[in-house]
Amino acid sequence: MWIRSAGYPRDEPPEGEGGWGMKDMKEGQGMIGSHELSDFLVYVRRLGLAAKTYKNYEQTLTDFLRFTWEEYPDLKDITEITRETIRSYENHLLSAPGYRKKPLTKERRARYCMNIRVFFRFLEREERVYRNPASNIAIPRRRNPLIKDVLTVEEMDTLLKAAAGETFQGLRDRAILELLYSTGIRSEELCGIQMGDIDLTEKLLVVRKGKFGKERVVPFGESAKYWVSRYVERVRGLLGAGNNDRLFVSLRGKNLTVSMLWRIVKRAMRTAGIEKNVTAHTFRHSCATHMLKGRADIRYVQKQLGHESISSTERYLKIEIADLKEVHERCHPREREDW
Repeated sequence: MWIRSAGYPRDEPPEGEGGWGMKDMKEGQGMIGSHELSDFLVYVRRLGLAAKTYKNYEQTLTDFLRFTWEEYPDLKDITEITRETIRSYENHLLSAPGYRKKPLTKERRARYCMNIRVFFRFLEREERVYRNPASNIAIPRRRNPLIKDVLTVEEMDTLLKAAAGETFQGLRDRAILELLYSTGIRSEELCGIQMGDIDLTEKLLVVRKGKFGKERVVPFGESAKYWVSRYVERVRGLLGAGNNDRLFVSLRGKNLTVSMLWRIVKRAMRTAGIEKNVTAHTFRHSCATHMLKGRADIRYVQKQLGHESISSTERYLKIEIADLKEVHERCHPREREDW
């Protein structure tokens, strides 16, 4: 969320549009918490968290501190922030318009409250506050909905074939999408793959830029191996990668970005004529759903996706009526009796 001088929060602004950040904060005379937030962000950076996570902490906490500065001008120090101050901010979030003036979702409000709690926990551990005003902060219950817009196996096959071609771009795009679907890795993780992270012989990929900075090793299949090998052997060197160690590069040899990946997916989607809302994350959802439907143990899928909690993986357990009927007929004792 971004708060401008008018005091309106913005939820997910257009790319390139800024809001209140640390620079603005430092220019605000009397803004409490700026030094503490700077130290916290240094700590976050040391943890090796994703840039998106870092940015989220910076923007949401700057929003909170600016609100405190505007609504409680008599406060002189961050130690004077109380539970009532935080509760006032929570009430503000309930009525604050987000991006395009839409109300903030419960999930978004939960994220802001969680970030405040993490921030004050850090300050308490560093003995920067005498007591933690956010220790009992109520986190809005977040929904854990079933995943939508998962492609069928047939749709995925059509989409992958639509990306193929004998051009440099076609071979690169097919390799990218095949690896996305085969591994289920996140967009940022794919863009961060180094040449030394992938073993095409053993069909293993080291994911070094995982969520929360955690590293994991994931396997991939023969189809992904075939297309990535073709890309590396025939295309990558001709794209001017030079000294670039990234596996996937732009057509000018620069680092592949998440926005570039988004355009690759949308281009393949249009070519395939698929009308579902397909994003790069759709490949992750489809990978997990198809593996579970193929009777993969949920614990293995959890490890493949890099989920901290198995509850995150359970969202993919959408049971089809036909599957439920087959299991019922096979397992229910009354179905096994002769009548």
